[in-house]
Amino acid sequence: MNLADYLPGGALFDGCKSADGSVRRGWQPIVDWSTQIGPAGLDKRTNQLEMMIRDSGATFRSAAETASVATDGERSPGRPWKLATVPHAIDASSWSFVEVGLQQRARLLEAVLDDLLGPQTLIRQRILPPELLWKNPSFRRVYHGLPVAVDDTGQAQRLIVTGTDLARGVDGSWWVVGDRTRAPSGLGYLLENRVVTSQTLSNLIRQCNVRRVAAFFVKLRSRLQSLAPRMHENPRIALLTPGEKSYRYFEDAYLARYLGYMLVQGSDLAVRGDRLNFRTLGGLVPIEVVWRHVSDRQCDPLELDPHSAQGVTGLLRMVRRGSVAIGNAIGSALVQMPALLPFLPAACKHLLGEDLKLPSIDTYWCGGLKEREHVLANLDQFMIRPAFVIDREPPQFAGSLSSDQKAELASRIRANPAAFVAQQTMNHATTPVWHEGKFRSWHFSLRSFQILDGDQVEVLPGGLARADPEENRMFRSPTSGQLTMDCWVVDEQPAAWDVSLLPDPNSPLELQRGGSDLSSRVAEHLFWLGRYVERCESIARLLRTTLRRLAGEGSTSRQSEIPQLIAALAGIGQIEPDYAIDELGGSFPSLETVLPESVFDTIQPEGLQSAAKLVVSNATAVRDRLSTDAYRVLKRVAEELSRRPSRATSDIGFVIEKLNRLLVDLLAFAGLSSDSMTRTHAWRFLQLGRRIERTNQTIELISAGLVSTIKNERNVFEAVLEASDSLMTYHARYMNLVRPIPVIDLLVTDDSNPRSLAFQLKDIDRFVSELPRDPNSTSLRDDQLQAKSLLHEVEMANPKALGVSNGQRREQLEILLQRISEGLPRLSDAIAAQYFFHTATTQELTGIRYRDRPDASEGTTESGSADASATDSQPDPTTDQASQSQSQSQSSTTRGTSQP
Repeated sequence: MNLADYLPGGALFDGCKSADGSVRRGWQPIVDWSTQIGPAGLDKRTNQLEMMIRDSGATFRSAAETASVATDGERSPGRPWKLATVPHAIDASSWSFVEVGLQQRARLLEAVLDDLLGPQTLIRQRILPPELLWKNPSFRRVYHGLPVAVDDTGQAQRLIVTGTDLARGVDGSWWVVGDRTRAPSGLGYLLENRVVTSQTLSNLIRQCNVRRVAAFFVKLRSRLQSLAPRMHENPRIALLTPGEKSYRYFEDAYLARYLGYMLVQGSDLAVRGDRLNFRTLGGLVPIEVVWRHVSDRQCDPLELDPHSAQGVTGLLRMVRRGSVAIGNAIGSALVQMPALLPFLPAACKHLLGEDLKLPSIDTYWCGGLKEREHVLANLDQFMIRPAFVIDREPPQFAGSLSSDQKAELASRIRANPAAFVAQQTMNHATTPVWHEGKFRSWHFSLRSFQILDGDQVEVLPGGLARADPEENRMFRSPTSGQLTMDCWVVDEQPAAWDVSLLPDPNSPLELQRGGSDLSSRVAEHLFWLGRYVERCESIARLLRTTLRRLAGEGSTSRQSEIPQLIAALAGIGQIEPDYAIDELGGSFPSLETVLPESVFDTIQPEGLQSAAKLVVSNATAVRDRLSTDAYRVLKRVAEELSRRPSRATSDIGFVIEKLNRLLVDLLAFAGLSSDSMTRTHAWRFLQLGRRIERTNQTIELISAGLVSTIKNERNVFEAVLEASDSLMTYHARYMNLVRPIPVIDLLVTDDSNPRSLAFQLKDIDRFVSELPRDPNSTSLRDDQLQAKSLLHEVEMANPKALGVSNGQRREQLEILLQRISEGLPRLSDAIAAQYFFHTATTQELTGIRYRDRPDASEGTTESGSADASATDSQPDPTTDQASQSQSQSQSSTTRGTSQP
């Protein structure tokens, strides 16, 4: 079925075709294109879109949900981003009417907000009921009278970016369903939609003369820049995000990267003196403008919600001093309350002297007696939602409730009428959607966006379009997972293609070498990303080495290296330690069953799946610091690993092949981080994490395989070399002569081997010495002392002495490993204390201890309140997931050597 054969269903207005089947303006090129490529071509485009969206990581999940899906996709519902194959088109002449109405509405909302937070004439003259303010839980008295950001022309404005949810009725007329004035979400997803469709439908988008959206983002950037109190030419602008646990984190990271802004969380910022500053490893850097995406009440724990970890202590004080500009202004959520909708026509007449051009859907605030009685008498006709706040919960459709549920809803309305609004349900217009091999008629809605610049309002052409076969779902938040569409405003003339966010090629720029502007939060996430990536690789190599021997022709009991490999796997937490005890081994399921199954075990806190989950979590937290390719590789690692085979997991060959693919991807990330990341502090912390973790994993492997001596050690030596990716190097040097001293030298003291302890500790010492330091200090920092001490231990070691055995154990080797193992936690603690602002407790990546640090002290801000410098610590794999602390005041250590 082609679009030419598409017929809209029912009596609803359809955006593509009229009731008689004639194609509306702007749609004919799309109809011709669909006919030309046919169903096969449409399916091909659908697959391309899905692949591009998946590779980009676009999702409505928070980082926590993403990580959960990555390692346990069957149990987590998730909400992946969905994009329709065919866009929705609106001709330019029809859009011009909407554009004028949106411009007026943006100016009206600015005027209403300015009045509510200022003279309050609307309330004094009873145009608005006083209860809309005094009973509104979103209102705080501190909002009233807050200074307004003033741009470089002297204009003061509270709203910078607004959003408007639109729907079309049965006659094609446009209605406003709701307004978004705090921090309207959807701009990043809209941009992603346009980028993807412009790549897959490049010829069609030009043929249709589609208006570009780049000019809107150019305007947005210049508008935010104009608010800077100082440094108007090149101000430092930060996008303040709620963090990786927020559903909108992908969008925030995407916008920050596209606009060239710093992506920050509250823990990255600090008030010092009369400035808002960005905490970096190189010191405090002043921020001029904050484009906030956190809620009003979360902005400042000192004057608003004291439990907030998303805001900055003292931020409101900086606003009053005029040292930082906030967009949108704190308190702007007031004018997005649904209870305001029925009063906007009168407010428009009073404030602007005009009739409201774009009407809102029929809305009744239940705080009015007449309105409440009308709603209760006709409850079946309405959907009920909160009057003051917009949340992600869907409205209640009274007509679909049972008698008891309806009575309970009516009782709640009577008990607290001011807290509810009733909105008349409406019939949404439809649009064609390619679904399951044919075009279907689905309901359609649109979120538009506007930028206010004095009396001028820039309207983005089109917006974030959504479609759904179920009409009631159209009233839900865009985060509910509906199908999205790229919305094209189709012009008569070709669109201008010379607008870009790229800087003027002729403008002078000062040469820079970046790296010192790294926040402690980002540094910690990169450090832990390196550790968990390396943990995944070490576990995968050891598992593969063991499974290859289990899959061999020989009996497991005859392979002398199997007990040592099992001890190593137990030591790093991949399997239960009891399997390493010979006396208990016979009472458990066979290793041929247990080991393949352990690859997919999501319960083992120190196992491969848990490490992969934390790789995604940390990578998501710093995705604006990773290249698209690097993030894609890590995301694929977790996704591939989470796919349980349809066949039995006892198929060792299948599991080995999965581990092979996993290692290829991990090596691809290592190559990308080595060849694509500039040698800044971000790269150093990533590498520090990798080197510390590789040291720890190598100690576990050597301790299990080389410390204890057995009669036939050749197989053990070769297995340890294979698991440490050093077997080829050994054979190249010594052919088939396998001896303990050369093996120990290659894995411990040879600093030319990238897998040896000496190589790791040498790199650690170099990276630590290159980190920022106090220029006035002449002594070594604690982290430098710890790194040099560990390096000295291995540099002074004699491989011949390490290889000497007393008949049962290599005591000198055991002592050396023990010393390094005990020093690694001290090194990790020192790095954490110096750069991550950890305070009270010690976290172990692979340990059995969880201890307090008596010398640690709580950090405080200038105001004296607790400093929430970071809020998302890496979990301690030795504790139950539910009981793990979420305080970033934990530092990172590693476990000492375990003995088989």
